[in-house]
Amino acid sequence: MNNTFYMPTKIILGENCLNNNKYLLEPLGNKALLVTGKHSSKANGSLNDVKNILKDLDVEYYLYDEVEENPSLDTINKISNLGKLKNVDFVIGIGGGSPLDASKAAAVLINNTDATITDLGNNPSLSAVPVIAIPTTAGTGSETTPYSIVTDHNLKPKEEYVKRFFL
Repeated sequence: MNNTFYMPTKIILGENCLNNNKYLLEPLGNKALLVTGKHSSKANGSLNDVKNILKDLDVEYYLYDEVEENPSLDTINKISNLGKLKNVDFVIGIGGGSPLDASKAAAVLINNTDATITDLGNNPSLSAVPVIAIPTTAGTGSETTPYSIVTDHNLKPKEEYVKRFFL
């Protein structure tokens, strides 16, 4: 089995970088799913910036703004179900590591309608709809990797999980 991931990443930064590079969103499609946490993207203005850009580009968008810290598999399912229901073309994650990780995981399930949450860890060949990651914090680097850190509340405590799978 080939465990190679190909995730081309383009990093853009600088003053007014969202608005100056909005043309990069045009080829991605006409429907976007915005994924954020509950508060920070609203408070810091990044969510409004993205909404305004999408309006300028005449891109329809839907919002999931309930991502918790260490997003759960249940949250990933909710996000992907919304994306599938609305037939979105791409996902925009806005915030810290949790919304960005949730966006990447949900994008895989949106693109693979028959895949389940279990397939995320067991089938590295699954591809995702395009993901735009807009980090608003410095820390995890989630915007630069193909990986998502999610929480499975059905597993045993972390220490037992580590022993069970890594020793």
